[in-house]
Formats: sequence, C-alpha cells, structure tokens
Amino acid sequence: MISFTLFKVREQVFAYETGNVSETIKVERIFPVPQAPPYIKGVINLRNRVMPLIDMGELLWGNSIESDTAVVLDVGGETVGVLVDRVVGITEVEEGEIKGKEEVEIADMREDLLKGIFERENSVIFILDLSPVVGKKRRKGSKSRRKGKSSEVREVVQEREDQEGYVIFPLGEEWYAVPVEVVREIVDYPEQVSPIPKSPDYIEGVFLLRGEKLVLVSLKKLLGIPSDAEEQRVLVLKFGGVTVGTAVDDVKEIRWVSRSSIMKLEGGVSEGVIVLDSGSRLASILNPQEIFDSGDIEGVVEAEEEEEVQREVRNMKSFVRFNLGDVDMAVPIEKVKEVIEVDEVSPLPGAPDYVRGMFNLRNSVIAVIDLPRKLGVKTDEDSNKVIVLEDIPAGLVVTRLRGIFRTEEENIQPAEDLAGVEESLLEGIIKTEDGGVIFLLDVDKVVKEEDIKLIREEVVEDGRE
Repeated sequence: MISFTLFKVREQVFAYETGNVSETIKVERIFPVPQAPPYIKGVINLRNRVMPLIDMGELLWGNSIESDTAVVLDVGGETVGVLVDRVVGITEVEEGEIKGKEEVEIADMREDLLKGIFERENSVIFILDLSPVVGKKRRKGSKSRRKGKSSEVREVVQEREDQEGYVIFPLGEEWYAVPVEVVREIVDYPEQVSPIPKSPDYIEGVFLLRGEKLVLVSLKKLLGIPSDAEEQRVLVLKFGGVTVGTAVDDVKEIRWVSRSSIMKLEGGVSEGVIVLDSGSRLASILNPQEIFDSGDIEGVVEAEEEEEVQREVRNMKSFVRFNLGDVDMAVPIEKVKEVIEVDEVSPLPGAPDYVRGMFNLRNSVIAVIDLPRKLGVKTDEDSNKVIVLEDIPAGLVVTRLRGIFRTEEENIQPAEDLAGVEESLLEGIIKTEDGGVIFLLDVDKVVKEEDIKLIREEVVEDGRE
C-alpha cells in the first residue's frame, strides 16, 4: 500500500506521497523574488528555513490561484511549499490501482508534471511529479567561483589600504561623517524608545535591537546643532567596547576616499574634512570616542563579554542594504565602492532600456543601471541614489538606501539551494530574526559584458580615453 496526501487545485484533486509531505501551513508573509519564473509566487520563511512557494495554479494551467494554504513537500531532497486551494485528506492505494497517465485525457494541464492516476469515488486523481521544475541546478564551477570571490575580497581590501571609508549624513544644514569601521549597522529610528530618568538631555532613552538593549543618543543635541528636522535613521556605533545608537536626520552616502584628500583639523569636534561634489559640499569627520561620554552610556548598557565580541568578529558579514520598491535587498559591502546621489547622466546610445546613461565619477566613466527596471520591480518613486560598484564601471539605482546591515554567516542561504530561484540574479537570501528575508544581489550577473563594452566604445568615440 502507498499512502498519498490529497489536495485540490481549482476543481482537480492531486496526490503526493505522504512520506514526502512535511506539513500543511497557512502562509502569512510571501516575499516576491525578482526575475523568478511566473510559477514561483515568492519565498517564505518557515521557522528560519527559507523555501520557494510554488503557485500550483500558475504551474499547471498558467493561471494563478488565490489561497493562503500551502503544503510543504520534499522533491528529490529539495524542500518547497506548494500553494493549493485546500487539503482533502490522506488515502492509501494498492500499487496495482495506479495507472498510466495516458489512460485519461489530460486536457490543458502540464503533462510532464503527472506520473500516474488512480480513482476514488468515481473521480480521477492525478499523482504529481514536480522534479521537472524542482531539480537541483548547481551552477557550473560554483566552488571555484566561490574561491574566486574570496580572492576578489582580498584584492579589494588591499586596494583600500590607502583609503578610508565614511558614512555621510546631514545634521541640520551641515553634513558630517563617521568612519565605516565604527558603524556596526544603520537602522530606521525605533518605534519605541524608553526614557531614562535623570540622564543627560542628549540621551533620548534606550531601545531594543534584536534583543540587545542600546542607548539612543541625539547627535544634534550632543553637538548643540540647531535643527527642527525629524531624526529618521540610527547609526549603531561600536567603539572602545561601547555600542550606542546615534540618531541622525538621514544617511546620504557611503564613500571611500584617499587619506591624502582629507583635510586634517585640530581642535573642535571635527578631526578632519572630506571634500564632496568637487568642493561644493564639505563633510566634517567625527570621532565617536572624542564626542561621546562613555561613562553615561556604560551606566545604562553592560559591556559585551569578550567571547561574544570574538564570535561576532569571526562570523558576522557586512552588507549595504537597500530597497527596490517594497523589495528588501543587499550587496556585500566589499562589492560597494560608494553610495552617492547622481542628478544628471549622459545618454548611452544603443544601451538597453534599463541603462539610464553614464556619468563621470572622478575621471572614471560609470554606467547608471536602473535596478528596479532591470529586475522588473515596480516602484512609483524616482530615485537618484546610486550604489557604485567596486571593480565594475557601473552604478545601481536603488529606491532607498537602508544602510549597513550585519548578520551571521549561518543566516545566509545560497540561492542555488532554492529551486526555481537559483537561475535568477540573486546570490542568496539572508534570513532576518523577525522572520523576514533580504535578497542578496549577485552584482557580477547584473552588469553584462555588452553593457561595459558600450561604455568603453562611447568613451573612446568621445575622446575621453
């Protein structure tokens, strides 16, 4: 006897071997995957396991179904969720009762997804075979490419030995910067901040970040900067054994600059100045250890244990996080040269429609790629935020810069482990502690060689090389 779990899609009943059925769930959150096949509704995060969700209506007939019921299946070692109208039950079938699918009329269903039939109560039930769409498709040479990516990271680190990275943000009418190495991550201003009695006025309170209690400091109040602008972002800074949230108006850029281009200052709260936009704007460099009173902070938050610090250094990975419309995405920080705002671009004749044009970044010609259009993500916002890539003459237009995000390596799931997603422009998926996912973009796939060739040809034609 063979046990089958039965479920209905539209008016047709299908069967799948019960031994390969994990559970039935109600789907609450679906994260759409850019450039995934039409039958991939998105991915779901089920108890910290991310899996693709297949719309069985779309897969079988090319028409989506509206349902929040999913059956979690094992398909040749792959875990997937399939969206169905409802689960009918379980039945046992003698092997001799199973007939070939050619004995009935298949109509307009995908025949390659059916491997047999049996009858129950004068109704034909189709036995599903999802292996044609859920086979593991490892990238050729994926192991060697992973090694190559590690060597690329080392090369980037070596190239940046003469540079310093800064997160740049406004406070009132002026711009300021703090070194990237002290910025643990950048988050939105927390919804709940608990006041601390008898604390200095620049300490707004404490807030929880993934279970960790942090002091929230208003940098404007601390520095005495007059401004009515609303604080929207928080830089989580880590220095001298202290971790603190620093409220700022916004985050504008992440930029690496040569040490020789920084004007050093003595005295005052700024230890130097970065020249931006050909001298039209200056950003004052702040040293957190000089401006914060660590005693006030340490009085609220206990210092981290040395073991925890070492674990974080060993296992944490850093990313630049951004939004494309409602899609949450990220790229590894070592792949990012800087994040800037670009107001004007020059047309690039013959370029695909997702290439907005090109611009000159300190004597380097950069192609501007409209990432929402490239990935087919709908957004009503027209943005000029551009993530300039390291070692690739291209910048990616994003809807909104979220900032720097850090997570443990174990929270990153390779895209090649997700059937139907592994052929997209994604390198992986980052699982967040609140049950969400962040799509990790494979920048080496986003920028095509023909786009780079067009840039070079245009530069030579204009006599810029």
